[in-house]
Amino acid sequence: MRTIAIAAAAHALCACHEIPQDAVKPYAGKEDTKAYAGDAFKGDKVAYEKALEQRSQYQNDYAPTRAAAMSQ
Repeated sequence: MRTIAIAAAAHALCACHEIPQDAVKPYAGKEDTKAYAGDAFKGDKVAYEKALEQRSQYQNDYAPTRAAAMSQ
């Protein structure tokens, strides 16, 4: 019975040190830049999205199957 009381007291004390998760904290890091703002695209968002879409087609497992099915 004593160990249960000690365990309950320890559990209750652990909750006292919980930091609130909803506290607003200022962002201490640097501001993020847009992915298309670099030297490769020079701020051209349309070119960036087109390149991203084209690159994702290389990762599409169904693209070769679909192309073969359409040619028949």
